[in-house]
Amino acid sequence: MAYLVTGATGFIGRFLVPELLKRGVDVHVLVRPGEDSVLRYNRCTRAWDAGSRVRPVRGDLSAPGLGIDASWIAAHKGSIEHVFHLAAGYDSVAPGGGTQRVAELAGELEAGQLHHVSTVQVAGTMEGLFTEDMVDVGQLLPTPYQRAMLQAEQAVREHSPVPWRIYRPSIVIGHSRTGEIDRVDGPYYFFRLLRMAAQLPRILPVVAPKLGETNMVPVDFVARALDHLAHRPGGESTTYHLVDPRRQSVADVFNLFADEAGAPHLVEVMPKQTLDMSLRVPGMGWALRQVGLPRDVIEHSEFTCRFDSRHTAAGLAGTDIKVPPLAGYAPIIWKYWIENWV
Repeated sequence: MAYLVTGATGFIGRFLVPELLKRGVDVHVLVRPGEDSVLRYNRCTRAWDAGSRVRPVRGDLSAPGLGIDASWIAAHKGSIEHVFHLAAGYDSVAPGGGTQRVAELAGELEAGQLHHVSTVQVAGTMEGLFTEDMVDVGQLLPTPYQRAMLQAEQAVREHSPVPWRIYRPSIVIGHSRTGEIDRVDGPYYFFRLLRMAAQLPRILPVVAPKLGETNMVPVDFVARALDHLAHRPGGESTTYHLVDPRRQSVADVFNLFADEAGAPHLVEVMPKQTLDMSLRVPGMGWALRQVGLPRDVIEHSEFTCRFDSRHTAAGLAGTDIKVPPLAGYAPIIWKYWIENWV
């Protein structure tokens, strides 16, 4: 048997594929046309060191039938046990929605299961507890990305002709043992601010609005959890939240990395509305860009809800797959960023 993976060369995919290879299977990887995509695929295959067990499949999520040659589909019909769709974020730009095409392809291949990687951001501005069984409960979704990811989930639920499972990671950061990342985004944009703040006396607190809670998990946890949950017997039509069960405030996370930077701590003393108002001040957007901090990173630096993860906890029970405390690997995350991205 073999697997098919979309988004295999993305951040999560780069760590998931080695986990799948440990099972002794062949992995077919969807590779978009274009020199950049091919180069990225070649870099990944060298790192995976899997020889002929990883095989490229030319395709494009925006093309009818994913642009995959019909003869390849015919030749592999009935031999693909699992389809992993990690490239759902591409739905925000793929005309017509690539996820529905992936679901249809899984049906054509008579695959055993479709595994769709979404995000907890589909909770939008929901308050209170957002459970793994919730989908569209009337939550406001302010960004095109959030709306696209919810639509992608709905495409799986409504159009997949094969059994499916959906996985919603929270904010995915670097590897907990190596710190490795492949791009700087999300919370990493704050690191440059921390380096600047390190020029200030550490006894001088940084006054900030109350920013609420966040949730971060290392990529190695996500890859191992995804691999394990995908291979559990049963569990069809189930959604899993891949989140840290411990509650994390934005300020606490900021201060963990402030300690690594030698920067003052953040002290929340102002109402959240203060930040909302300051972002509307003329010129503020320009100032944020000068330090490499996109405005939407600040606006979406927190979650307004908490995430239930009972399905995930049950699925991982009896294993050593757990989210390590951020305090334990924050120094590794910071060190890798300093050595490779500064």
